[in-house]
Amino acid sequence: MPGRDGLDILRTLRDVGVETPAILLTARNELGDRVQGLEMGADDYLAKPFYVEELNARIQAVLRRHSGRPQHRLEVGSLQLDCINRSLHCQGQSVELTRREFSLLEYLMRSPNQVLTRGQLLEHVWGYDFDPCTNVVDVCIKRIRRKMHH
Repeated sequence: MPGRDGLDILRTLRDVGVETPAILLTARNELGDRVQGLEMGADDYLAKPFYVEELNARIQAVLRRHSGRPQHRLEVGSLQLDCINRSLHCQGQSVELTRREFSLLEYLMRSPNQVLTRGQLLEHVWGYDFDPCTNVVDVCIKRIRRKMHH
């Protein structure tokens, strides 16, 4: 923004008592900038470049936090995921998941009604920033489905 940066605008808003949730979108990705923004009252921080789907998921998370709905419990259909206890219940039955399976399912449940590419899943869950032509996403989803149907 010409003449003002996001931190300056956020400071002004918070100083006059505006509590509207704020997510900082910035090219400045230094730890000090992120910490300063969060300490000044930002609800989240996202560095450029970013995926629109991730921004949408973060907006939904901020809205959940401000709506009073527990952010650590996700419910989609008959699935209940508790991100603190790292537990999954499907139709009332407990389902054991590996760490990677849990991360994949959590990412999918935080992005309802969105089409996510394998590349996005690989980047978010496995930390790959390229498509290594692997079928780990398909294998992981198959294992999760098998566990939920038992």
